[in-house]
Amino acid sequence: MRVLKRHFVDLECVTPLETGAGGLLVFTQEWSIRRKLLEDAALVESEVMVDVQGAVTPEALQRLNRAPMVEGRALTAAKVSINHQSDGVTGLRFAVKGHTPGRIAALCEAAALRITGMKRIRVGRVAMAGLPAGAWRYLQPQERF
Repeated sequence: MRVLKRHFVDLECVTPLETGAGGLLVFTQEWSIRRKLLEDAALVESEVMVDVQGAVTPEALQRLNRAPMVEGRALTAAKVSINHQSDGVTGLRFAVKGHTPGRIAALCEAAALRITGMKRIRVGRVAMAGLPAGAWRYLQPQERF
């Protein structure tokens, strides 16, 4: 696809990151993608890799997988699994639906885990696999969120 100036006019970030996090962002001009990622956010799953310090016991993992209460409403439960462990740092894989700022940090804090790094690697069915830091690409015609 040829890069044109009009592709960069009125871009809006529809997938903001948690404070201190890095990774995949989605910018768009299209109303259908904007609607899908903002209005139907509770249905779109994001995958976030989180490095934490602290003991990730089976009880802590169970607490992370429990549905949190926010403003009196139960949110959908995150699917949390251990990705890797090394030198006192454990890598957790969070698969969460909907965007609630600070949700992952609150879950980790409730489980007595300190976050050392966070990176979103997937939004819906679109992953950032193979994309170097700071790079961007167009959404391919066959890709859907």
